[in-house]
Amino acid sequence: MCLKNSLRGDSMVHRAGIVGTGFGADVHAPILLAHPCYELVALSSIRTDRAQIISDKLNILYAFDDWKRMINEANLDLVVIAANPTLHMEITLYAINSGVNVLCEKPPALNYYQVSEMQNVASKQNRIVAMNFEWRYLPERQAIKKLLDNNEIGELFHVDWSEAWPLWPNIKDEPFSWQWELDKGGGMLGAVGSHMIDALYHWFGPFSENIQGFTKNHVNMRKHELGFKPTDGDDSFFISGEFKHGGTFNLQFIAASIARKPRIEIFGSKGTLILEGRELRIATHKNKDYSLVDLEESIDSSSFPSNIRGYVHSQWMLYNDLSATLYGQVKGNLPNLNDAAIVQDIMDQIRKLN
Repeated sequence: MCLKNSLRGDSMVHRAGIVGTGFGADVHAPILLAHPCYELVALSSIRTDRAQIISDKLNILYAFDDWKRMINEANLDLVVIAANPTLHMEITLYAINSGVNVLCEKPPALNYYQVSEMQNVASKQNRIVAMNFEWRYLPERQAIKKLLDNNEIGELFHVDWSEAWPLWPNIKDEPFSWQWELDKGGGMLGAVGSHMIDALYHWFGPFSENIQGFTKNHVNMRKHELGFKPTDGDDSFFISGEFKHGGTFNLQFIAASIARKPRIEIFGSKGTLILEGRELRIATHKNKDYSLVDLEESIDSSSFPSNIRGYVHSQWMLYNDLSATLYGQVKGNLPNLNDAAIVQDIMDQIRKLN
């Protein structure tokens, strides 16, 4: 719920602007426009006229083809950065030095140094910089967090997490773009692996130094306006390691032809959790038959475009916590730059090992 103005009694809202007309316009914009805690007033794109076209379509007040002008002129409380990762640090630093809070898309940046710089400046300027690891807020992942915090499965032994997405029919024919360029923050390790690493850190705490892994790119050349161009962004990855407080983990993400439901198995001294798709089950020494875990009800997303409904609940809940944090309340689930630094460090390690 939004905080109330003590004098007028109405909700206090945050003026927001978005940099990016891809995921930013498709997902963030509809959710912000519907959210009672925010007023989406501006949209920026580096592509001439694109911001104006989308702003007209969505009834957003201001459109800019220069994100610096948007930050300078739109009187924002929050800027949502959904641009190319090569710009994440630059936009974040400019925004917080201008007194504007930030929600930054993943991957956090191009490397750990950039995230550290973002941390340092945000701390000096006393600005909030949240990371959009919104999958933390999926009901099944919130349920896992609660069960672990309540010590329902005891001491952690091992986590096995495997995902196989049906990407192959599409990615082999996708045209060249930054999403498949490693030096621009592309690849599935940043797009999906960042969420998986963040979830493990959120559930189990710091990682040990014993991290191993590698990435794989099955498509080495992509269609380009001048013919074909080499591409090095990964489409699969494999990571294993240990947590500082005990327990091991194994992550794998595969770009598959025929997919299956994602599966997470968490083994502890008192029981086991299994998440398959959206279905969470638990078995313990007291009850060795696996039983379904009740999940919180998801937000009704039927009024949103069908292609973004899977994002609505988790993104909405993150925006709830972000709004409260902007008003000084502490929300433990909200991902921040400390979380981003942990995630970026693990991704950097895997790429160096590669």
